[in-house]
Amino acid sequence: MNSKNTYPYNALFLAGPTAAGKTLLAIELAKRLNGEVITVDSAQVYKGMDIGTAKPTKEEMGGITHHLLDVHSVTTPFNVAEFLAHVENILEDMEKRGVFPIFAGGTGLYFQALLEGVPATPPANPSVRTRLEVLSTSELYALLEKKDPEYAKTITINDRHKIIRGNEILIATQKKVSDFKQKFKPKYCALLNPKAYFIYRPRPVLYERLNRRAKLMCENGLLKEVESLLGMGLEMNLNAKKAIAYQQPLKYLKGEVSYERMLEELQQANRNYAKRQFTWFKRMDIFEHIDLETISSEAFIDLCLADLGRTVHPG
Repeated sequence: MNSKNTYPYNALFLAGPTAAGKTLLAIELAKRLNGEVITVDSAQVYKGMDIGTAKPTKEEMGGITHHLLDVHSVTTPFNVAEFLAHVENILEDMEKRGVFPIFAGGTGLYFQALLEGVPATPPANPSVRTRLEVLSTSELYALLEKKDPEYAKTITINDRHKIIRGNEILIATQKKVSDFKQKFKPKYCALLNPKAYFIYRPRPVLYERLNRRAKLMCENGLLKEVESLLGMGLEMNLNAKKAIAYQQPLKYLKGEVSYERMLEELQQANRNYAKRQFTWFKRMDIFEHIDLETISSEAFIDLCLADLGRTVHPG
C-alpha cells in the first residue's frame, strides 16, 4: 500500500469465528473509513453458495463494496495462491482510488498468507496430474505419506486436491512440498501494515448463536440451495462439497440421515469449526482479541478508529 500514508496502519484485519458479528462491524467501519471490504472466506468465493456461507445480501452491504464474493465457479477448487493474486489486484486498484482496505472473515489460512505469503511452488503440470487422477485418494495419500510425510501430516486424507498437488510436485521436480520453504508475497500484499483484531463472544453465547443460525439457514432455503448447487456440479469440487453447512444437507438429500439428525450435525459442525478458529487465531500474535459481550459495537468502532489514528465521528 501507499508508503506515503501518514497513519500508523494502512489496512484493517477483522477476523473471528463464524457468527461473531464481523460482517456488520466491517460494513460500519467501511462507511467511516472510506473503505471497502475484502472478504477473507474460502467458501464465499463460490457462486451460488449463499445461505450456507452467510454471504451478506445487497441490503446488508449497505452500499459498501465487497470484494471476493462470487468470483469462482463451484465446480473447481479455489486455493490460497489464487486468493493472494485476487487481493493483489484489488489492493492496487484501491490504492489508485484512495480507498482503505478492510479484510473481514474467518479463514485463518488466508489471513496467514496475507501476513507470511505462500510457498513458491512450481506451476501445475497437466500431464503428471492426468496420470495421478486415475488413482484413488487413498492410494495417492499413501504415496504422499511415503515420499513426503512432513507435508502429508498437514493435510487430511480426504483432501484429494492437495494430495494430488503434493504428488504432482514430487514427480515433476523430484522435491518434496516441504522443500519449498521460500515464501512468495505479491508487492501490494507485502506492503500491508494492518491493525488486526480477532472479535469473538464467549463460547456459550457463540454456540447459541451458531445453533440459531443453522436452524434459520435450513428454514430459509439451505436445502434448496444445495439441490441447486448439485445441479451446477458441486460434487466435482471436494473443497466446496465439504464446506461447513453443505456436507450435512447433502447427506440428508441422499437419504442418509433424517432432517433432525442433519440439523444436529450441522449445528455440531458449526461449533467444531468455531473451536478450530479460536485455536488458529490464538497462535497469531498480531491479532488483538476483543470480546463483543464486554464492549458495545459502537465502543469497538471508536476503539478501532482511534487505533487507526482516524477521527472518531458518527457514521
